[in-house]
Parts: sequence; C-alpha cells; structure tokens
Amino acid sequence: MKPFSRIKERCEKYWNDEEQMFKIGMGLKFLGVSVFCLLSVLLFTYLLIRIDLIFFVSHGFPGAAEFQNAFYEYIYSSFSDEIIWVVIAGIFIFSLGYYLSGIMIRPFKVIGAYCEDKMNNKINFYTPDFFSDLKLLTSFSVFFFTKIDEAGIKGKLETIEIPTHFTRIHKPNFEKNFFFNYLFIIAIFALISSLGIVLLNIAIRDNMFELARKFLAHNNQVTYFLDEQFVIADIAVYFFIGLHLLLYFLLGVHLYSKIATPAFAVFATMRSYLRGNHHNRVHLLGYYYLRNDCRKINKYLDQVQKNLT
Repeated sequence: MKPFSRIKERCEKYWNDEEQMFKIGMGLKFLGVSVFCLLSVLLFTYLLIRIDLIFFVSHGFPGAAEFQNAFYEYIYSSFSDEIIWVVIAGIFIFSLGYYLSGIMIRPFKVIGAYCEDKMNNKINFYTPDFFSDLKLLTSFSVFFFTKIDEAGIKGKLETIEIPTHFTRIHKPNFEKNFFFNYLFIIAIFALISSLGIVLLNIAIRDNMFELARKFLAHNNQVTYFLDEQFVIADIAVYFFIGLHLLLYFLLGVHLYSKIATPAFAVFATMRSYLRGNHHNRVHLLGYYYLRNDCRKINKYLDQVQKNLT
C-alpha cells in the first residue's frame, strides 16, 4: 500500500499547491483548444464521409457495400495505429501551456525569493528576471530594492522621489514586447498544431480516394462526387483552422491578463511604499497562484518598516 499512499500524498500536495494548479490549469486550456478543434474537424469529416457511404449504398453502386465495410475497418485500424502519436502530441501541448505559465509568473517568484533570502540574510544583491521582459515590474523592482539597500546603510528609510516616468502610470501598463513575444511563441505552436490537423484531414481524404478506387473502380460519377465534395469540405476545414488560431490568440490574451494586473499591483505597492506609505501591502484578489510570493513580499515590507522607519 505504500506506493499508493505516496501517490496519494503527491496528488494532495499538487492539489493544495496553488501555483502548480495554475500551471496545470493553463496546460489543460492549451490542450483543450487543440482537442476541441481536432475533434471538430474529425467529426465534420466523419459526418461527410458517412453521408457518402449512405449515398453510394442507396444508389446501388457496385462494390458500395464492400467499400463501406473497408472504410470502417480502415477507421478502426488507423485509430489504433495513430493513438500513440495523438497522446504524445497531447502531452507536448499540455507541457507547452504548463511551461509558458511558469515562465510568465517567474518575475514574481524572483522578487519573492529575493525578499525571503534578504530577510534571512542569505543575499545582498538583487538580480531581476529580464528574460520575461516584464519591464515595468523588473525595472521598478531594481529601483525599489536599490533604495531600500541605501536606506539600510543609512539606518533610516526616508521619503524617496520617484522618477517621473513611473509617477505617470496609474493603471496596468500594456507591455508590448512581453505580450507579443509570448503571443509569437503561441502563434508558432498554433500554426504547427493547425498543420497537423490539416495533414490528418488530407490523410483521411487520400485513404478515402484509395478505397474508392479499389472498391468502386472505373466509376467517374463517384470520382467526380468525391472531388467536388472535398472542395466544399475544405471551406469547413479552413474555418476550423481559423477558429483554432483565434482561440489560441484569445488564450494568449487570457494568459497575459493573468500577469499584467498583479504586476501593476506589486509595482503600485512598491511605489507607494517609497513615497512614505509604509503600511501599504500587496493585496491581490483572485490571483491565488501568486499568493505565496506576495506573502514573502509583504513580510519583507513588514521587516523594512520595523527596522528602518
């Protein structure tokens, strides 16, 4: 029973870890978009081909019954052969969402870790996370911790004059580089994922024609019917691909919104703190995945207020 108890403990640990649940949730959202579009294309293609089978059988085309049986055998065999690749693709998609969400919250973790180490006298310098390109938070955090260190040398934290370009910010700032860098990554992945869906649809179509030639040979009516039908079907496939790309774009906007607001909240608290409002703390409602890091920041502010004011 020990292996099962360990698995249970690990699952409970992840379930109670708000940051991990956020990452897992984002990974599932990424996976959900691709699964939805893939199933939509497959369902549409299946219904289209199902109509073909009914049409061929009802009009008594020679070999139509054999064609129908061969088609279902092909579907089942193809599914069993390709399922492993579908699972691998699903794991990759989930991992991408999990990884990107972790990278996007890293600036908060760097600040929280610094605050914790500073309180425990483990570190004397602050190295911001410039990789994420969240400029407002990273640049002001450098200014903030520099001023706190200077106050520590003096033994007292006085009111600090804030640079003008920081005083003009009164709402979440749109970080263009940050947004488009991550959107670019998502867009590339969405295009690759869309290409996979298109190739899968083409593979089904090619096998459809191959089966038709085998069981409905020398039938110009069937060939013409299938050709024209798939021309029309392309319109629907392109619609689903467009929807796929749009959903990933909206997912990128959603992920950005999860970071932009708390970044402004931390920035505004730090700015107000340097202005002399030493009772101000970071309070975020709904951003549970940053709660642990915000606690570390607030404890650090408590210590600075106690020792330097």
